[in-house]
Amino acid sequence: MVHAADLIRKAVMRLAWHSGFASRTRDRFGGLGSIIMLHRVRPDCISPLGVTRSLSITPHFLDQILVSLKSEGTELVSMDEMADRVRSGSRHDRRFAAVTLDDGYNDNLHHAWPVFQKHNVPFTIYAAPGLVEGAAVLWWEVVEKLVAKATFIKIPGGGPEWRCGTLIQKRAAFHALMRYFSYTLTELDQVPVLREMCAAEGMICGVSADRDVMNWKELRQIASDPLCTIGAHTVHHYNLKRLTAGMVSQEMRLSADMLEDKLGKRPLHFAYPYGSAKAAGKREAEIAAGEGFLSAVTTRHGTIHPEHRANLHALPRISINGRFQKLVYAQTMMSGVTTPIANAGRRVVQA
Repeated sequence: MVHAADLIRKAVMRLAWHSGFASRTRDRFGGLGSIIMLHRVRPDCISPLGVTRSLSITPHFLDQILVSLKSEGTELVSMDEMADRVRSGSRHDRRFAAVTLDDGYNDNLHHAWPVFQKHNVPFTIYAAPGLVEGAAVLWWEVVEKLVAKATFIKIPGGGPEWRCGTLIQKRAAFHALMRYFSYTLTELDQVPVLREMCAAEGMICGVSADRDVMNWKELRQIASDPLCTIGAHTVHHYNLKRLTAGMVSQEMRLSADMLEDKLGKRPLHFAYPYGSAKAAGKREAEIAAGEGFLSAVTTRHGTIHPEHRANLHALPRISINGRFQKLVYAQTMMSGVTTPIANAGRRVVQA
């Protein structure tokens, strides 16, 4: 799906890059470097209705990005090194980029890992044990598959309902369900309601249905590579702002405990599920620091600056996704020139 807003963003980024404005202002807006955010890396980037395709990039595009960063002199570093640089407060001759991947999709193992090995590039995967074990699900992907299959969708217990006979109706139903699951249902109700809806369509709601997420054996395999860092991503992938402070602490601590138990090393880095201002704020940053994490990342758009030394637990990232799968867009975003555009004029984005 092509949105008018995306077309405008792309035009602005192309103009900023090809005019030379992005490169000329990089010292002001680019800061110390960038934390890159990825989700899926796979050759086809297919989604049943085309609505979650933006979560994916191809291995070829990942290869292009790494080649481009190296050629321009950017240092590709681990999250440990990123944190050390920010805490030191000293500028290096070269900017850095740290690559992160959220959720632990199994295509990270099969398609992204070989690219990182080829270029000897460190990377961090933020894993949620509940997704690994099936206690939680990637519900937005399950919703898309459910709507793609159904001709009629109804929330159990007399809730809203939608016709899904045409592609337009299916996409409208998907977006309505996304709002319903995100803002009407509680975090704890999402999976039980979705399981009931899937059962009505003869679908299995869970990891076992499609193996989208790495299991513990696969996580141990990729974690054995010194290039790989495993970070925590809560247990159940809940929106933490919708939980009590005690539940937030429990989600963070238990996820670290489980990853340490299964993989033999306690994670030092954390990623907030969803990561927007509606999902993580000052309270969550303070809890993450209190739980002993060295850093915590959001999904807010921005580059890393010396000012983040005082707030390592609300770090912005640059999302490299299927909506902007061209080098010119990735280069422009990592120059930092798009940060104030996306954040009401702010050059430095924090909680």
